[in-house]
Amino acid sequence: MRRFLGRWLSDFLRLGLGLGLAIGAMQLPALAASYGTALLQVAEGARRDIDQRKQVAGQFYRWDGTLTDGAAIDALRGPEPANAEGLAGSVRREQQLREAEARLRARPALLRPVQAAWDWPSGGDEVRAVLRLALDTHVPQVVLSLAGATYGLAGLLLGLLVANLLVAVGGRERVPPPPRPGRSVADRRTPSLRA
Repeated sequence: MRRFLGRWLSDFLRLGLGLGLAIGAMQLPALAASYGTALLQVAEGARRDIDQRKQVAGQFYRWDGTLTDGAAIDALRGPEPANAEGLAGSVRREQQLREAEARLRARPALLRPVQAAWDWPSGGDEVRAVLRLALDTHVPQVVLSLAGATYGLAGLLLGLLVANLLVAVGGRERVPPPPRPGRSVADRRTPSLRA
């Protein structure tokens, strides 16, 4: 009975870890897609804020409404240096977000999760904030695509490897020692009847 329960628990561990990591890994392409959408949305919001700030400053200082971002920042530096710096910071944030979204979009679907993971340490604060937002708002889903299937298979293989290592370390499966040279397996099993 003990051996049966041990085998059942080891099989359950293999199945649970294998399927759990497979389903978890299948989330990565969907999470990368959510991250790309969030980057685009936050960049669009930053652009609306920049355009609104330029419009308000243009009405106050009677500028031409077609000033570029750089020209508007330069025009604000004299009368309002703090607003010029704030506008320059907003322009940098929008550019950072758009560059991150372009890098993500340039990758094939299979490599987008890798690019998103790379953006965590290498992206700026704004990019990390968007990635955190995508993680917080992600709704688990199973996407049936080549990328999802590839990540799912990799997760399954990793889960089975970890489970087998745990079972082996836990001593659930004992492998008999190899036979000594000169004695057959049958000789080891039957006691000698010598007087």
